Amino acid sequence: MDKIIESPVFSRLKADRPQDLKKIIPVVGDIHKSELGLSIEDQKRLIDEVSVVFHVAASVDFDEELISSLKTNLIGTANTLNLIHRMKNIKSFVHVSTAYCNTHLDVLEEKVYLPPAPLDDILKYLEEPKLNRTRISKLYRDRPNTYTFAKALAEHYVLRNHGSIPTVIVRPSIVVSSFKEPIPGWSDTIQGSTALVATSWKGLNRVVLGKQNNVVDFIPVDYVSNLLVVAAAKCHSSRDVIVHNCCTSSTQPLTLKMIVKFLHNKEADKSPYNITYPRVIFTENKQLLSILLLLLQTGPAYAADLLRRIRGKKPMYMKVQSQLRAAHNTLGYFTSNSWTFKSDSTQRLHNSLQPSDKNEFNFNPSDVKWDEFFDIYLNGIEQFLLKSRNRK
Repeated sequence: MDKIIESPVFSRLKADRPQDLKKIIPVVGDIHKSELGLSIEDQKRLIDEVSVVFHVAASVDFDEELISSLKTNLIGTANTLNLIHRMKNIKSFVHVSTAYCNTHLDVLEEKVYLPPAPLDDILKYLEEPKLNRTRISKLYRDRPNTYTFAKALAEHYVLRNHGSIPTVIVRPSIVVSSFKEPIPGWSDTIQGSTALVATSWKGLNRVVLGKQNNVVDFIPVDYVSNLLVVAAAKCHSSRDVIVHNCCTSSTQPLTLKMIVKFLHNKEADKSPYNITYPRVIFTENKQLLSILLLLLQTGPAYAADLLRRIRGKKPMYMKVQSQLRAAHNTLGYFTSNSWTFKSDSTQRLHNSLQPSDKNEFNFNPSDVKWDEFFDIYLNGIEQFLLKSRNRK
């Protein structure tokens, strides 16, 4: 816990209200286990005292083996919900899903769709002593990876088993750095989309799979956090599960072309003579992508590392390219496709707030101004990710 609190994201809280950190009570558990692997004492405390639950625990590894992803994202949700049903004062349950759990559709509404496979069959297979992996893998269809498949099943499990518990599902899209709160531009990982943005900005990535007009749905992390808090506070008992898409594509669409433009502008402001001036080529052909990656990235990276070795320095560029190739394999499906995520329910929730709450807990996707955000986002990448790596 001390290590977590050392993060820059807590710097403002430590300065303004350090006593609030004493409210945090960590418990040891495991979402794979019944009762979440909690001790009897911790179970009792949660059952007696907790009134709001945010279920954020998940495995977000897109390439994870299917059974492992199901056990974390589906069975973990089931175990969490079983414990919630025992809580005496439960007022709201907020389940964090993903906007991309129904990518077989072009337009995604704020509702729970039919599961990608029969839920009862999946649960039955997972209980078998020896899993028939071939049989269960055949059920994995219409989804780009195991993560989105498991999260779609988890949504349906919540819908079917929430009972009388007031329940909300929040679906963030691609979560990126903070916009304004608690500090502008904060991020703690340089993986996934941020890796592609950072390396394209620095000229290390020069090819992207997809059309330049494809929409990439980014959402700042503080917008997600604000929506979670308000959704929990405004949740009321209902047979229905309320769904909020935490997305920007239907109100403030961001295209790949726009992203590259923002990178150009930021680089030009920083140094018009910088040799890493970002130029990105878009292609829909995977074979051409591989050739361009070899010619424009892997080859030059190998030559640059060879030169570093000759000078007695440690090679570094091929390692970056290896990570980039993995990012291309993981994110290629998302950059080469385009979706519209409706956010009508989310906007209605925001409009229902008092002006002071709208200001303090802003999550309205219509308020995201991309030129302003990218200036903050790239500054944050430099400050919180690249400089911290250099210090290490």
